[in-house]
Amino acid sequence: MPKEQIRKRGRRVRKGDVQNDPQPEPIVEPTTEIHEPVPSSSTSTGIHPSRAAFLAGRPIPPPQPQQQVEGQEGEQAYGEGEGAADWSRGSRVDSEFPFGVLDPDVKAYFRNVEEQIKDWEGVSSAGEEREDRQLFLTSVLSELRSHELPTSTDPETSIILERLLPSLNDWGRRVIGDSFGDKWEELIRHRFGSHVVQTWLTLAAGTLDRETKGIYPPQQSKQDTSNGSLPKMTELFTNIIETLSPSCPQLLSSPHSAPPLRLLLLILTPNKALPSLESGSEGNGLIRSKRSNKFRKNQDVKGKSILGDEEQKDTKRKVPKELVGYRKKIREDLMSKLGEVEWKAMGVDTVGSATIQMLLEFEVEDGDAEEEGSLFDIITEGLITQLKNSPNSKPEPQQYLSTLLQTQTGTRLFESLLSLAPEPVFKALWSAYFVGKLGKLAGHPYANFVTAKGVSRLDKEGIEGLISEVKGNSGGRGLIKAARTSVIQALVDRSVVLGECQKSVLELLYSCLELPQNKKSDLVPCLMALKTYPMYQALLTGSSAPEDDAEPTEDVDKEAEDTAAAYARRSAWENRRNVKPKAGEGEILPNMQGCLILQGMMGMAEVNGIVLESLVAQPLPTLLTYARSPISSHLFDKVFTHPAVPPKYRRKMMMLFMDSWKGLVEDRIGSRVVDTVWEKADGYMKEKIARTLIPHIVVLGQSQYAKYFMKRAELSLLSRRPDEWREKVVGVRHHFAHQKAAAPPPAQIQPEGDGENRKRKKEEKKDEIDLLFDGVEGKKKKSKKSKE
Repeated sequence: MPKEQIRKRGRRVRKGDVQNDPQPEPIVEPTTEIHEPVPSSSTSTGIHPSRAAFLAGRPIPPPQPQQQVEGQEGEQAYGEGEGAADWSRGSRVDSEFPFGVLDPDVKAYFRNVEEQIKDWEGVSSAGEEREDRQLFLTSVLSELRSHELPTSTDPETSIILERLLPSLNDWGRRVIGDSFGDKWEELIRHRFGSHVVQTWLTLAAGTLDRETKGIYPPQQSKQDTSNGSLPKMTELFTNIIETLSPSCPQLLSSPHSAPPLRLLLLILTPNKALPSLESGSEGNGLIRSKRSNKFRKNQDVKGKSILGDEEQKDTKRKVPKELVGYRKKIREDLMSKLGEVEWKAMGVDTVGSATIQMLLEFEVEDGDAEEEGSLFDIITEGLITQLKNSPNSKPEPQQYLSTLLQTQTGTRLFESLLSLAPEPVFKALWSAYFVGKLGKLAGHPYANFVTAKGVSRLDKEGIEGLISEVKGNSGGRGLIKAARTSVIQALVDRSVVLGECQKSVLELLYSCLELPQNKKSDLVPCLMALKTYPMYQALLTGSSAPEDDAEPTEDVDKEAEDTAAAYARRSAWENRRNVKPKAGEGEILPNMQGCLILQGMMGMAEVNGIVLESLVAQPLPTLLTYARSPISSHLFDKVFTHPAVPPKYRRKMMMLFMDSWKGLVEDRIGSRVVDTVWEKADGYMKEKIARTLIPHIVVLGQSQYAKYFMKRAELSLLSRRPDEWREKVVGVRHHFAHQKAAAPPPAQIQPEGDGENRKRKKEEKKDEIDLLFDGVEGKKKKSKKSKE
């Protein structure tokens, strides 16, 4: 060890000793003085000059002494016109805590409340336990009094308030709403306060419905009106609308305030379903963002009451008469305050696009969509006005809608236009922006979803034209190679609805898969793997993939393709924990998109026989792989449950699996397929399946998944008493069952006397026929005695 690193030990000094050591030298405090020149580019950001030079690609500057400015001890003098970097973050109270910072003791109390709510959330209660929970709510509300606004905007306690709101009755919700006063705009602009408002609005919709029906909480009749009365929910909503109306145009584009406003408009629409408060539930797309849903799911917010009372969701929700006209009034007010340019800018904005979609739906419901100057007319670049003035004129494509069609955000708005547009407007949009370009749009990374939405409204002539255009673009094989199958899926679904064009759709699939006419049996495996026939054969044989020499007939949107590829890479990186299983050597895993197309084809009564023949022609190992896959197993569900599937193919499929039921029952996914087969099988096939499993009862009883099927199929009962099994499971009774029920019970055993013992043994040897005739003879003897 070097000498300078050796620790020197001195003499130990006792407490009573006085040490006369020399006075230590004063310690020089370290200075923060920097001896390198600060580049001018780094003074505004406060980056260290060496790091700034490194980021700029320049060599690190040599250290140079700096002179201190007189009268500024301990401060560094920077160059002329330069100042020290300001590392202070500044006051955050005004922006993040608009209603003040919550007291730490109050926050600690609410954290304890949250733990208790987690234990009781969604758990039913009765008797004394229910009373305890009601007392708990009363005490929490008393502590919450005068802290509602700071609690709603605090990042820690806002989620606790969201947990608490579902447990409150109508009176408690009105108390919370009244405590917010006129601060609704500040609340919905806030990052955390907007979510509290969303939860409160969702619950308040049920209170509005009950007030419309004349149902009020018990506290309504007991309140003391001398000091004022608690406003009803209708009055609170009126106050909210009047408070937010002046600033509504600016709030629609705010990422935090737009979702509560959309929810408010949805509540003002009678008979409209509201999004659920449960985390991860469907129907929250236009209200809560994906990030919000993910946060609530991670926090395990169930959105249920601690009293165990579930909110009754009335499908025929009503709105008070005082609020019925507000939705149209808000929409008309927005139309008067915003210009065409602002509406179009909102259409391509991530936040504003969802608002426009909802307003378009309301406009169609009110019957104002086909009027000149409507929102529908603005977004379609005056198409409504053109059709009204000259119905026979051919509309020309406009730049704005063409941009919407090929951007990630704009496609959702274009989908709403196609689904909501009246029939004449839809035909004009389809002919102007799609006809003649369908071969390219069907394979576009964004426009293919809009095209699929339009297919759902096409007639037979439109479908035939679409199929011919897709075939003209390299036969449509680009849709399979790029995995852009939304148009094909839409064609399959539309042909099922119309009952026409099913053979044309099948021919299109042959063209997209490059499937020869003599290889129709490979339709299912190629489509399940979503590979063209040459590529599928190359994967099976292990040879190199075939080269694509054909040039596309249309120019590829390179920018959109690059953006879609980058987005796919980013999504794969974000979801790297949920990596899909890799295929083994010589194995081809099923594809979700191809399986969905096959499931849809089960409803095509004209051509599903061809698909089923291809499925039945596959070797048994391939079928077992499909049955054990979480993706392709759904195809068997459609085969056994869809009414359009002929029964003979179901029986064929059951017979193909006859020697493999044991392996399927023991599999996690295969056991579900067996359950589906068991439900649709007749009595003969059920007994046939069960008898193949009887030799393996011991092994199946130890399986994690097979034991449930054993209980359902009553395998042990079949092995011991087949007649009773048929009667219980299959529902078939033996033809002597009614006679067995009429037979008298056997004679009781009497131990006294040898003669009686012999008689008992003789009776025990009698079979069912003897007992039956004994019963008939007994009846005859009784009738003779009655005559005498």
